[in-house]
Amino acid sequence: MVKMAPQNERERSVDLYLHALFLLTDQGKPADTGDVAARVGVSPAAASRMLRNLAGKKLVSLEAYKGAELTRGGMNRAVRVVRRHRLLEVFLHKVMGFNLRETHERALLMQATVDEAFEEKLDEFLDRPTVDPHGCPIPSKDVSWPRMVDSVLAKLPTGSSGRISRITSEDTEVLGYLRNQGLRVGVSIVLESVAPFDGPITLRLARKTIHLGRRLAQVIHIEHNSTRTMPKSGTKRAVTTRKSKAKN
Repeated sequence: MVKMAPQNERERSVDLYLHALFLLTDQGKPADTGDVAARVGVSPAAASRMLRNLAGKKLVSLEAYKGAELTRGGMNRAVRVVRRHRLLEVFLHKVMGFNLRETHERALLMQATVDEAFEEKLDEFLDRPTVDPHGCPIPSKDVSWPRMVDSVLAKLPTGSSGRISRITSEDTEVLGYLRNQGLRVGVSIVLESVAPFDGPITLRLARKTIHLGRRLAQVIHIEHNSTRTMPKSGTKRAVTTRKSKAKN
């Protein structure tokens, strides 16, 4: 009989914090304690205590008035957590039929039970997927990343067109809202206008016009064609990031 050593609650909490930091520092900036607390679902005081604990374990680097970042050791562990999480999301969505909003929450509950042998079997069963259901890359077993050639929607100029390659938010309300608007991986869009002073971004999706705030436009990535004069109707339907993550 195979015996698996159960992950204790403290180790599970460590993985949740490392996962959160991995996603929050995707743009190369330290994560604010309040943002970490919000993502993990605890008070800022509790998050602050845990971050100090992780710093003591050399998993996190803390700097006053700047925030928290993963150390090399913390990054290696976080990547392993993210790999297992995203493999589980593929399984839950493609095999079990759960919707995108459910896959993240269920994967969070399950990922602590996945050991190296299970991870390898799951990866093989799923035919070695390279992206999760949100289009986010799945790191390989050696913790390297597949190359992603796309751009953040909020950074594209007016007139750009392309298809949604990934959505990096793991917020179930955000995912649900975007899906209700018809914005999901694989959908083609045209960027019609960008309002000044951090105003909304206007997209055309088939015959539908959608207005998005900048925060939402930051989590949508586009494999785009070019910048051009806007067509009158219909359109046919890339930047490697430092870590190219957070989903999930």
